[in-house]
Amino acid sequence: MKLSSYVISFLAEKGVDRVFGMSGGAAVHLLDSVSKYDGIEFICSQHEQSAAISADGYARTTGRLGVAITTSGPGATNLLTGTCCSFYDSVPTLMLTGQVASHRLKGDLDIRQRGFQETDVVSIFDSVTKYAARLEKPEDVRYCLEKAYHLAFEGRPGTVLVDIPDDFQRAEIDPDTLRGFTAETKQKDVLAPKIAAVAEALFAAKRPAVVLGGGLKTPDCGFDIPSLVTALGAPVVTSWAAVDLLPHDHALNMGSFGVYAPRMGNYVVQNADFLLCLGTRLSQNLTGGILSSFAREAEIAMIDISSGEMEKFDGFGIEVTHRIESRLEDALPLLKDQADTVVRQGNKEWQATIEKWKHHFGQENFDPDDQEGCINAYSFIEQLSQFVPAGETILADTGGNLTWTCNAFRFKPEQRLHSAWNNTPMGYSLPAAIGAAAAEPEKNFTCLIGDGGLMICLPELATVVKHNMKIKIFLFNNHGHGIQKQTLETWLDANYVGVHEPSGLAFTDFPSVAVSMGLKTFTLDNKDRLQDDLEEVFAVEGPVFVNVEINPGQRLFPVLKFGAALENQLPALEAEFIEEQMVIPPFSM
Repeated sequence: MKLSSYVISFLAEKGVDRVFGMSGGAAVHLLDSVSKYDGIEFICSQHEQSAAISADGYARTTGRLGVAITTSGPGATNLLTGTCCSFYDSVPTLMLTGQVASHRLKGDLDIRQRGFQETDVVSIFDSVTKYAARLEKPEDVRYCLEKAYHLAFEGRPGTVLVDIPDDFQRAEIDPDTLRGFTAETKQKDVLAPKIAAVAEALFAAKRPAVVLGGGLKTPDCGFDIPSLVTALGAPVVTSWAAVDLLPHDHALNMGSFGVYAPRMGNYVVQNADFLLCLGTRLSQNLTGGILSSFAREAEIAMIDISSGEMEKFDGFGIEVTHRIESRLEDALPLLKDQADTVVRQGNKEWQATIEKWKHHFGQENFDPDDQEGCINAYSFIEQLSQFVPAGETILADTGGNLTWTCNAFRFKPEQRLHSAWNNTPMGYSLPAAIGAAAAEPEKNFTCLIGDGGLMICLPELATVVKHNMKIKIFLFNNHGHGIQKQTLETWLDANYVGVHEPSGLAFTDFPSVAVSMGLKTFTLDNKDRLQDDLEEVFAVEGPVFVNVEINPGQRLFPVLKFGAALENQLPALEAEFIEEQMVIPPFSM
């Protein structure tokens, strides 16, 4: 059996039915084997970065291994950005890279290359993969693939890479004689007493709150989160990666919190006396830069598969009292059982206070942005959410469009929002949507992207058309890098460099390009026609490109200023409201 054919049959046995990539001299045997295998379809990307991100989108959507195949040298190194997206967000993906023939490898010679396009991708990718290995001999292929697959899903999931020299790809092997990989059996902690202790502390608290993080869905913990939240009975705040886990109108949903989040969620966190954190690493975007001011009166419990994420605060101002290292799929049923057996009196004062906060902060007054010929981004997102059906997947890019989406989208049951939460490259959402649509071609997907992001992955519009993917692409066209402009206003007196056309940034006529690619195209620039325009957009079957004109001056807020604590950025409430508060005031000024 040809080794490259063994590789593809291995992937198929693991449930992989789509792979992404680009052809190249050192990958032709792998792609030849893909083309001859009936159970796997090859989706040809326009750039290897897009291939890695499409694999990421495929994995987030399906829960199966996402796979990208590229050639050696530049083909392999172009995978790096997408690899980082999967690694930092705990997404199981496999990068299969071709390599020069084994006899052309430079080995220990004091030269930079021997073979054409030879590059030591293993050392380059080592710090952003769970496993990176070059196949040393054809007989090791089963071992390498089985180990890579195991590590991609084991513990905290992530990216793996296998580099295969060209001559090994075309080698003949006997599958029955190949050695396999046997994973070490790790003894699990006894969870029940630890979960019971956390539940007891939660239910004894006067001002409890639950924090939901992206670890609940990457990987999918397979648990009914709304029912768990209802059983726990505490107000819930979310990281951006988890804003879709509860419908927006769930009674206990207080929204997101952190440096770019609305005030409601921050008030809950900063006044809680107990925080139960599920699948969140409590990034700096959530805690703010001054860690000692975060959740200032709260006892903190974290349930996470990574002990390092719970230990990183030691000596830095946040004390994590309860630390449970566990996969959430193991911990949540125990937590739900505890909630179902505990009789509680309720936290009437806390509930009453939250109701008052809802009255004051439930509807943030976002920038009205009434400029002629432009649409307010927050208003657009809120109206868009009325049209996106329950159960649909939304993929957002980074910067302004992601912030506006997380703050203003009104999620329905079973909707999912995916983004590269921790690496956040511009140009993520379109290739990720391609990966999702390739996995489920019968479904519709919504892709949100900024003009800066689209410039980076613009050729992938052709991929959407090629496969007639049911993706509605909404371009937030504010004619510049809006979030960078805001950063330069904060730091450098608005000395704009390379963030809009007057400062050197070059954009194209996006609607014309979309038309030339063969996409049905709309432009939305009239707020009074927005509802009618969106009805027309959503009536179209197949791929659609929608150019949404956003005011170039529109900014992102609320936002925590650099160097300030979360509590110091929120205005005092009216005097009569403060008098009705509990012992801890909303925030000190």
